[in-house]
Amino acid sequence: MSKRVSPLSVLTVVAALGNAAVGGLFFAFSAFVMRGLDRINPVDAVVAMRAINAAAQANPPFLTLFFGAAVTALAVGIVAVTQLARRGSGYLLAGAVLAVVALVVTAACNVPLNEQLDKVRLATDAAPAWHAYSGPWTAWNHVRTICPLLGAALLGVGLLRR
Repeated sequence: MSKRVSPLSVLTVVAALGNAAVGGLFFAFSAFVMRGLDRINPVDAVVAMRAINAAAQANPPFLTLFFGAAVTALAVGIVAVTQLARRGSGYLLAGAVLAVVALVVTAACNVPLNEQLDKVRLATDAAPAWHAYSGPWTAWNHVRTICPLLGAALLGVGLLRR
């Protein structure tokens, strides 16, 4: 006799895999993309980062992954709240919260920094603007790297404990 897989289990696996992928993408920026941009001329770094941001905003697969990971985790979290007494629900809820935090950090911290970078006059302001941008953007990126990775792990633990 086969065991039936619950819709919550499927949703949790999708949320965990999506958040692991998002965290991995953000990890690449923290590990080497920003470090590489910091090594080149600030004008080129600003131009490159603007191009990266524009490509991300116009990329349906990325946007689907990014928002889908947060939305599926949120759905898991909502179910977990309704079943808090059930084994594993605390882990599911914690994982969901961390996944949503990554989205909030992006919207509240990284995106406004990107918008400021878009307004920089390359000929006169690129160097000071890049130096003011890179450190804070990377620090917030570390946060949004850790959150979905840890969230994915907690979602997995929660699923295994159910």
